[in-house]
Parts: sequence; C-alpha cells; structure tokens
Amino acid sequence: MQEYFRGQPLRLSTASFPVVLQKRCLQAVEAVLQRSPGNSSYSRVPGTQSSNSATNNHLHAAPPIQKAPEFKQKYHNEIQTSNLNASDLWLETLLRAERFSQKPTENEQMNEWIEEIKDYFRSMSLGEISVSAYDTAWVARVPALDGSPGPQFPKCLQWIVDHQLPDGDWGEPALFLGFDRACSTLACIIALQTWGVGATNVELGMKFLQSNIQKMEDDDAAHMPAGFEIVFPAMLDDAKALGLDLPYDAPILQQISAERKKKMNKIPMEIVHKYPSTLLHSLEGLHRDVDWTKLLKLQSANGSFLFSPASTACALMYTQDPKCLHYLEDILAKFNHAVPNVYPVDLFEHLWIVDRLERLGISRYFQREIRECLQYVHKYWKDYGIGWASNSMVQDVDDTAMGFRLLRTHGFDVNEDCFRQFYKDGEFFCFAGQTGQAVTGMFNLARAAQTMFPGEALLHKARQFTRHFLQAKHEKQECHDKWIITKDLAGEVEYALTFPWTASLPRLEHRTYLDQYCPDDIWIGKTLYRMPFVTNSVFLQLAQADFNLCQALHKRELEQVIRWNASCQFSDLEFARQKSVECFFSAAATMFEPEMAPARMVWTRCCVLTTVLDDYFDDGSATLGELRMFLEAVRRWDPRLVKELSDRAKILFSGLYKTVNAIANEAHIAQNRDVSHHLRHYWDRWLTSCLTEAEWVAAGYTPSFGEYMDVANVSIALEPIVRTTLFFAGHSLDEAVLDSRDYHNVMHLVNHVGRILNDIQGMKRESSQGKKSSVQIYMLEHPEVRTEAEAITQLQESVDSTMQQLTYEVLRFTALPSACKRIHFNTARIMHAFYRDCDGFSSATAMAGLVKKVLFESVPETS
Repeated sequence: MQEYFRGQPLRLSTASFPVVLQKRCLQAVEAVLQRSPGNSSYSRVPGTQSSNSATNNHLHAAPPIQKAPEFKQKYHNEIQTSNLNASDLWLETLLRAERFSQKPTENEQMNEWIEEIKDYFRSMSLGEISVSAYDTAWVARVPALDGSPGPQFPKCLQWIVDHQLPDGDWGEPALFLGFDRACSTLACIIALQTWGVGATNVELGMKFLQSNIQKMEDDDAAHMPAGFEIVFPAMLDDAKALGLDLPYDAPILQQISAERKKKMNKIPMEIVHKYPSTLLHSLEGLHRDVDWTKLLKLQSANGSFLFSPASTACALMYTQDPKCLHYLEDILAKFNHAVPNVYPVDLFEHLWIVDRLERLGISRYFQREIRECLQYVHKYWKDYGIGWASNSMVQDVDDTAMGFRLLRTHGFDVNEDCFRQFYKDGEFFCFAGQTGQAVTGMFNLARAAQTMFPGEALLHKARQFTRHFLQAKHEKQECHDKWIITKDLAGEVEYALTFPWTASLPRLEHRTYLDQYCPDDIWIGKTLYRMPFVTNSVFLQLAQADFNLCQALHKRELEQVIRWNASCQFSDLEFARQKSVECFFSAAATMFEPEMAPARMVWTRCCVLTTVLDDYFDDGSATLGELRMFLEAVRRWDPRLVKELSDRAKILFSGLYKTVNAIANEAHIAQNRDVSHHLRHYWDRWLTSCLTEAEWVAAGYTPSFGEYMDVANVSIALEPIVRTTLFFAGHSLDEAVLDSRDYHNVMHLVNHVGRILNDIQGMKRESSQGKKSSVQIYMLEHPEVRTEAEAITQLQESVDSTMQQLTYEVLRFTALPSACKRIHFNTARIMHAFYRDCDGFSSATAMAGLVKKVLFESVPETS
C-alpha cells in the first residue's frame, strides 16, 4: 500500500498540526474557503418491528463500538503478520479510530459532563420543573379542612412572603413578561390579603400593579399564558371583593374582561362538565360558574385536575376531596412548600431531553438512557396520542408529534391515527376541539410528518399543512410561540424548511442547533417556567466540546485525503472536477463519530474515484475503444492492459487499482475475510453502466425510460461508494446479508433517489455532453407532459414516494444491520442536500458555506 504515497506517511503532533493544516490542507481547499457563503441558497446555516426489540435497530443508534480486547489485538496481529506496515497512512486511521472506541473521549472535563447528564437520567421521575408563585398562591388560599380558622397550607404563605421580588412583584425573575408578573402578583396579594398576613407585601404588590398594569399592552399576544383571559378577570373579581386598591377601570383590564366574556359565551357548561378539555387546567377561573360535584368524575387518577396545582387547589376548596389533598401534599413535599404551574410533566421531559441530545449531536453517549426513556414513553403511548403527563385525559399535538417521531425513528411501532383528533376541515390544531395553532406544535408535527411511510395519507396532509403554515409564519416574521420563549425559533424553522429530515445532514444540523440552543429557555404555561433537565449549560458545553473534538479529527483526516489525492495525481487531471473536500464533507457530515474514521476515509476515496472516473467517461476526449479497454483492465484487474492507453487513463487506473487494493486489505482486517472480489465487482458494474451511456451518446441513441433507469440507477455511482463503506460500519457482513433482498432493495431505492435528483439539477451540464436525462426521456414518453417543469414535478413525486419506502425499509426490523441502513439513508440525504436547488456537487460555490460550517468553523466553547 505504501508504495503509492509520495514521501513518508503523514505524522502530525498536536503542536504542529495547525501549521501543517494551514500550509497544506487549507491551501488545498482555498477555493472552498474563499467562496462567498452568500452564494449558497442557505447562507444562514448558519411492517415495523415490535417495541420489545425496537431499540436494536434504528437510525439514531451509534455505530457499534468494538470493545473487546481481542479487537485491539486482532488489529495488531493482522498488521504484524501481513505485508502491511503499521505506519501506513490508512492503517493509522484504523488504529486511531480503534483507540477512540476504547474510551468515549480523551477530555476529562467531557467525561465529567457525560456523568453529570447520566445523573440527570438516573434522577428522572415525574419531571424537574421550576415552581410557580401563581399556583403556590392558589394553594395558600385553601382554608383548613378541619374547620379551624386559617389556611390548610400556612407554609405556602410564608413562601410567598419570602419570594417577593425587589420591585414588589412575583414571577419569573430572569425575564419580565407583563402577563406573567401581573398574574402572579395579583394571585399572591389575594392569598396574603385573604389570611390577613404580609400587609407590607400586599402594599408593595398593589403599587407594582398600579404602576405596571399597562405594560401588558406591550407584551406579544403570542406569549399570553395559558388560560390567562379566563383566570385573570376572575381574580380581579376576587381582589375587588377583598377591597384591594387596583386600577380596575384600566383599558387593558377592560379589554381582558371583554375577551373572557366572549370566550365564556362560546363554552357550553354541560360540555365542560361532561368531557375532558383544557379548561380543566384553569378551573380556578371558573370556580363561581361550575358544578364541582359533576367535575369530580373528570379528576385525574393522581387526584389533580389536568395536573394543575391551582385548578386542583380550587377544587379542594369547594369539595374537600381527599384525592385533591393527597396530590397537593405530595408536590408540596417535593418542591419545599411551593408548587409548579403543572405537574407531572414526565412524558414531556422524557421526550424533550432525547430530542435536545440528538439535535446537539451527543446522543451517542447516552444510548442506554435514551432507550429507557423511550421505553417509558411507549409504555404510556396511546393510539390517539399523548399529553405532557402519563395517563392524561387530554392529548396535545406537540407531545404526540414529538413522541411519534422519536418512537418511530427508534424502531417502535406507532400509527398515524394518533393525529386524527387534531385534524379538522383541512387544518391541524394543538388540541382537539380548538381552533389555534402554535409554531412549536406545528414545527414538531412537521418533523413527525417527514417520517411518513407509504400510504400514510394523514401524515401527507400534515406535512403539506405544516409546511405552508411555517412558511407563512417565517415570511411574516411571526415565529413567536405561545409555549416557549427561546433563542432562535425563527432559525429553527428556517433550517427545517430548508433542510427537511430527508435532506438534513446530521453534523450540519448539530452545528446549526449549537448556535440556536439556549441553556436558559423559558416555557409558557399558566406562568413562565423552566425545565432544567431539558435546557441547561451542561448539554451545551458537552456538545460544543464534542463538536470541536470531532472536527479536529476530521481536519487531520482531510489532510490525509489531500495527500492521497496528490499521490494519485488526480489534481493533475485538468478535465476532472476536484471535489476531494466536498467528498470528505459528505462523509464527515453523516458519519461524524470518531470510531467511524475508517468508513469516512473509505467513503471519501471512493467518492473521489467515482468523480474523476465519471468525468473521464463523460468528457468525450477518450475514444470508445479506449473506454472499452479501460473497462477490460478493470474486469481483469490487470494494470498491463492500460500500458497502451493515454496518460490520463494510466493515472486513473493506477489510482483506482492501488486504492481499491488498499481498501481490500483494510476490509480484510475489518471483516476478517477477503472481500476483494466484491469490491472489484462494484467498480466493474458501475463502469459498465458508464460505458453503456458513452455508447448511447456516440450512437445518438435515446433509450426508453425503463431502459435508461436500469442503467442510470447504476451510473449514478453510489454503489461503489456505499457498498464499499458498509464493510467499515462496525458489523460483520456475511454472504447471506450481501445476497439478501433487504441489502439490494435499499440500495435500489437510494440509487433511484440519487439518479432523479442528479438529473433534475444536472440536466444542463449533462446535455452539454450530449447525454439525455430522465427528465427529457420522461417527456418523450409522456407527450401529455408539456413542460419541463411538469416533468420535474412528477419525477420529484416519484422521489418523494421512494423516500417514504426507504424510510419504511430502514426503520423496520431486517437482517441488514442498523448502521448499514443508516449509511444508505444518509446517502439519500446527501443527495437531497447537494441537489436541493442546483447541482451542488458540480457547482464551485453552492456548498461552500455548509462545508465551512461543518469542517472549518469551530464552535466557541462556553466557559
């Protein structure tokens, strides 16, 4: 292997690496680095298996790590007993990846963060959530149940006194939201005045409201707390009855009271008493209007009314129900004499913590914990959806969508019918029977809909509706949400619209979300609240360090790619596109884990080879005789057959021959058997298709659409890249797997996706070479299709249906290992990303911004 490298194998010390990188690697990719990111269309980027075996086969599983000591010994034994030198460039990559697999990271601080996050998982129960002054005030209002004068929970009163803010109000201290401060402050002074305590606190609270009540007019209406227009006017009536001096005639208060009347006129009380609805969460705003004895049948199993401490406290005041009392006593004990605005939030927490870890790119450190989280969610999953808490009588589209997507992508069997109750008259809503949508709810529904299987009509409707909804919100700059105040929701929506799941490269998503993730997100319920296990600085610090660690490894690997490309003399071929950086980017953006280094390097070399060989066969300079002789040399695997060919043919064959032989030796180590015949077959099969297309061009022959696709599905050149890489995915692939229907089917689906996408965007370039594309041939066979745009639309629909089938194939249980299916699926994503609105692979600028984002722009680490 070493004979075809110029000079000594690359050796980089930690100290010398930056210098070498700038002198060699950055010079080699100067064209990429100097391209304007503004030229990129996204310059901002800134049957299924049963649940008991689901987690053994899913897209998000980290590639299996060879942990046994025998693995390490096997590598060294193979090297020592073969004709390979341990200092060989590619074997250094294999060994470095093996060392990475022996320990999660070389960074002690990272290990500490990993353990801290695992502690989060170990302590997860019904949800970690911040307390609410508003709800605590309602609990404080409950009179003693034994009939004695005074409150049932006097320590809640003391909590209120102790937690008044310096300016006299109560609420979330880190963010001033007029709605939240006014509602919490009013509730607290009512509680104190009810029991005649904290006169000074009451006075300060009244002064705050008198001075700041109008500030609610400046608040974004989207950030109005849940049930605010129901509970706030009702509390004003309570305050007036207690003689509190407040500006009851203020225009904003009159406006809110009018909204309450309007809403109450639309709510039949018999419906409230008969069916579970979100109004159960805000019963304290209806306490004078409802029949509490009728409502008790809608009580949750844990004694609460839709998990609202305030609503349950109000029910306790009217009914003295022991289950209400037990619920409140339990959470008061947990939260030290205060209560949150909602509890429990177990399903919400279990789902969102998994989502955040995956989007930050650090989920591979917590595979066991994530499996347990999703098994917990699946235990409480219902065919009609879920809510934020287990066994909820009311479901919402946000939690249902998040649960559906995560369960499906991790191999659990879930059905689209869970969304049916949220769909009415062509629209989707947050809750059944309501008429409102929230950006985050539709955002998560959109993400869920992208995992659709063939025939899932409801998910198809959801995908269409949510895309239009989110596009409209983004264009109008209205990406404000009623459930969360976060750092960059508009950016999250923009990324999802630009790179839907089928076109989202994992490491690009991670890098983008690192800029969007906020460790201090604030959610909006009845009050503002925080979820410390979902958003925190530890997640962010680990993700930043992990990204930079992997990126440093990727840069070293790219230096090796540049050296290899030069050693093969491919850079001397003026007719060939020089795409080694883009090829490596496609590998690093999808197989980013350190232990996947061998797969990355194999993928990149094969990708570069297919690029230069494709240009050789398409260039038109070589005669058909030379192309046929070149193919014959490949079939016989005999360098002597190219001696009489052109210099560029010799360069290409030499690079192919030596590289494939080297990969075959590496694969022998990885698979513990000789697979060289498979590798040579992949190249023979692909180059045969290239020759067929060259013969068509020379003869001026136009094949039928079916004939064209049979050849073009191979000539797209994905097979020699993907199938060679599979041998380095961490699994032993025996002949039964390589001969299986599943193995061939997923490759066929990926080929179809890649071919059509390439033809749509590369049509002009191919036409200049005398080649016809699927678009042109499709129009010839379908005269009813009058325009190119119509043909493209219909072909894109075939890509969409193929992606649905591919999604089904990679998520269902099959004999093909999950890591191998992940490579296939990510290949389709690569094709979508590169060809989303132009021929991004051939373009000199289209991918520049994304390449820099993933490979060259490190993440500033939070201290």
